Amino acid sequence: MNLYKQTSTLIFLFISTCLMAQYNLNNLQILCDDQDLDEVEQTPDDFNVSYTYKNLRLYPIIANDNFIEHHSDIGEFTLLKDAIESKKIRITETGSADNVELESNDQLQENNQTLENNQTQRIITQNIQSQSNNTYGVSGTVNTLIAENISSDTIFIMAGEVVKGGKQDRVIAQDVILSPNEKIDLSAFCVEKNRWATKNENKGAFTGYFNVTSMDIRESITEEKNQSEVWRKVAKHTTINDARSSTNTYTNLENSDEYQKDVEKYMAKFGDAFINNKSVIGFVAVTGNEIIGCDMFATNDLFINSYQNLIHSYIGHSITNGSEITISNQEVFSYLNDILINEKEQEDVIEKNGTLYKWKDKKLHITTY
Repeated sequence: MNLYKQTSTLIFLFISTCLMAQYNLNNLQILCDDQDLDEVEQTPDDFNVSYTYKNLRLYPIIANDNFIEHHSDIGEFTLLKDAIESKKIRITETGSADNVELESNDQLQENNQTLENNQTQRIITQNIQSQSNNTYGVSGTVNTLIAENISSDTIFIMAGEVVKGGKQDRVIAQDVILSPNEKIDLSAFCVEKNRWATKNENKGAFTGYFNVTSMDIRESITEEKNQSEVWRKVAKHTTINDARSSTNTYTNLENSDEYQKDVEKYMAKFGDAFINNKSVIGFVAVTGNEIIGCDMFATNDLFINSYQNLIHSYIGHSITNGSEITISNQEVFSYLNDILINEKEQEDVIEKNGTLYKWKDKKLHITTY
């Protein structure tokens, strides 16, 4: 092989390696008690387990300089909560006054995600027909909202985030980036079973935000895609935590004194846990003898900014479904190892039990269950 071919081959291998230099065992590892063990292979026995409170433990995932540099051009994002509060985004029912020109009724029907069974459709129809509230002429589609970025910011929306308003509170069912002035259809599921009417004269707009829904509900909207299962799990959370309401909305958890007291105690432990660690890009969470799931982000900034809303997903799951932690570090190691060990097959592995969202040809956010 001549020098030219050798050089070309090396350049190709270097470029290929850089393209793959993302979520793998060379770049990511679980935080250990002694991060200076560079010359010693770290084992699950070394994992830092100090991020533990009652029924929840977080295993922080840290990134090396190679990973951080590889994602340094990702950019900055405004989160959904901030965008709603600062009125940088408009989220409405598909038939709100601001969106009547978007689609015909036939098109709306085509875009409406098919529900999993006839019983669910029948229940929704009954709920719609039984409402006596003034709907201000707003129609809508259960599984599709309209999201419009009305700012110059780039907005990141995460699957599992709950928005309040419209004709019923919804949980967003997809990760998505909204570029400045972009308008899209947004996949969603209902988390308020017994309402199909506007309230407080919202005219089909969603003007409130309620964190990220519990991890078991996130799994239902992204994996099972079953409205009946979403309602069942919402009912479990609101019943166990004494947060039932006339419309059976998940967001009524904010009115449960006992639940909120529990959340405050968990937040006292976890709320600012990683704010000073520039290497953390995600975590694996466990309760009892099970792994709840894992969230990883392309940058520390996006992780830290998303964390305050995201951690509610794991706290809510632990309060309702959790138990005293008995799982071993080895099981956690094996779980993350299966995700990171082969980056070429990673997308197929995640697709079976999780979601992966790309931005600028890079993996921006990974969630696994």
